[in-house]
Amino acid sequence: MGKAAKTWWGQKFIAALEDFTDSGRLQRGRSYSTDNRIKHWRVYDGKVEANIRGNVNPYFGVYKEPTYKVSVQLGHLSDAQWQTIIQKLTQRASFIAKLLLDEIPENIETVFAETGVHLLPNSYKDFKVACDCPDYEVPCKHIAGVCYRLAGVFDQDPFLLFEMRGLAPEKLLQELAKSPLGKVLSDAKSGAEAGLVPVDSYYTRPIPADLPQSMAAKHFWQGRQPLPGSIEPAQAAIIPAMLVKKGGDFPGFWQKQSSFIDVMEDFYLRMRKGVLKNV
Repeated sequence: MGKAAKTWWGQKFIAALEDFTDSGRLQRGRSYSTDNRIKHWRVYDGKVEANIRGNVNPYFGVYKEPTYKVSVQLGHLSDAQWQTIIQKLTQRASFIAKLLLDEIPENIETVFAETGVHLLPNSYKDFKVACDCPDYEVPCKHIAGVCYRLAGVFDQDPFLLFEMRGLAPEKLLQELAKSPLGKVLSDAKSGAEAGLVPVDSYYTRPIPADLPQSMAAKHFWQGRQPLPGSIEPAQAAIIPAMLVKKGGDFPGFWQKQSSFIDVMEDFYLRMRKGVLKNV
């Protein structure tokens, strides 16, 4: 079965669903995750609500094309649990850096385990699902379709996973930004959002200056003030390749299974080697 999610957290979300769902039902469910089947999609307060276009099925007494209402939720953690988890997350620079670049660290579950809980679902007990179709099995193919679609949404918006666990993404970002590293990363991200400034020319235009009436030959050739003896080295960017990294491993335009950041890093590495060869 092909991958419905590209990121490790999206794949683990689907793995939990596959552990307690019939493979044939899952196969049919994947066909219900497309735009052709999903007529309405809404995420509100950590709950996914969708209207799914069903099929005519005389066996169940369905003789007209139906529309089924599906909802998917994950169990919420308590405020006290989130407070403890956030405190631990903000003490680790690696967690802060990854989360503020729209990625979920692969070892994040260690922090949740210390509190006796987990972020990603482990079993059917973590899911709260409903569908008004006549199929008595849970999850039905419509619920499976919504879950497959949701895994793809997690790829683009990992903070939705926190929201479905009961933590507002804005609150998590605010807490992460309170640390010194978090403040630097937040400022860098907000700086990268600066709008375009219109200019009159594609090139730097010279600024005219009034010439003196007379000038000594020495001043003409050497200038009135001596040139600096050394040039200060350019300051490296706080976050290298911020424009590339801010979109995460799988930005909206990237449809491949491989990470966009990894591809760009490999591309620039090969470009740099090629340039150095010709120097």
